Amino acid sequence: MFKHILVCCDDSESSLQAAQIAASIAQKRPCRVTVLYVLNLHQILPPPIGAWDGEVGPEAVTHYRERVREVVKQPVAEIFRTARVDYEWRFELGHPVDKILDVAKEGEVDLIVLGSRGLGGLKRLVLGSVSEGTLHHAPCSVLIVRGKNAPQGAAGFEHILLAADGSESADRATQAAVEIAQAFHTSLQALHVLEPFSFSPFLSDDDYAVLIDQDPETLARHYRTHLRDSIGTVVTEANICCTLTQERGEAGDTIVGFANENRSDLIVMGSRGLGGFDRMLLGSVSTYVTHHAPCPVLIVR
Repeated sequence: MFKHILVCCDDSESSLQAAQIAASIAQKRPCRVTVLYVLNLHQILPPPIGAWDGEVGPEAVTHYRERVREVVKQPVAEIFRTARVDYEWRFELGHPVDKILDVAKEGEVDLIVLGSRGLGGLKRLVLGSVSEGTLHHAPCSVLIVRGKNAPQGAAGFEHILLAADGSESADRATQAAVEIAQAFHTSLQALHVLEPFSFSPFLSDDDYAVLIDQDPETLARHYRTHLRDSIGTVVTEANICCTLTQERGEAGDTIVGFANENRSDLIVMGSRGLGGFDRMLLGSVSTYVTHHAPCPVLIVR
């Protein structure tokens, strides 16, 4: 499944949830785990006034490091100790997003796990600035831990929702969702949202020109057939039970609403394709869902 997980921690509640979920994943499928805390000096320094520019000396950094060890590292260490999962601790100085991305690239991380709030200190935002920056620029998959349906304690995922649209990105998400369902011995719910006049990434221009002249049900049936074939092959090989639901509407709202109604505790989706905006670092639908989902969201790259 994942070979190296990077867990980004601070002293927030969602950060501890992120550590718990990362430990649960590593417990099911042993892998390398790195826990990272980034000290952003600009957040603890007063702003410069005139010629005076505040500095933090080595003694202050050492003191802060010890406080982090007490406030952040100890609770996280207890989580991994209880799960019997080994991990490496990293303490870095710098801008959180930059350091997270640097450590992820340096360590060939294939999954970053972090909470939705707290890391940047901007709790007024729906999604914290550090979480959003990491999500948009990460070189690998990102799991944002958020929402009232997030697994608590050592509980694993039980109701996994796969957002499917037939794109290459969504196909990679399908593989990840199936592997997680296997690890946690649960089934999978796949959802396809048929948006009015949405462009299908698996249709040629000629196919699309023909389909838009047909009735909506014909188009919907074409999607269902394709998705049943592509998803069915993967879940059959993995011996996973999967049901496919198709709904019509705006993709972001529909996915979030479906997750609420079905008490999903994890949404798995691709980073592109769902909204048709391949020019963006992260698709518009993926962005919307990570901001409003009632549960953790795994964006697969």
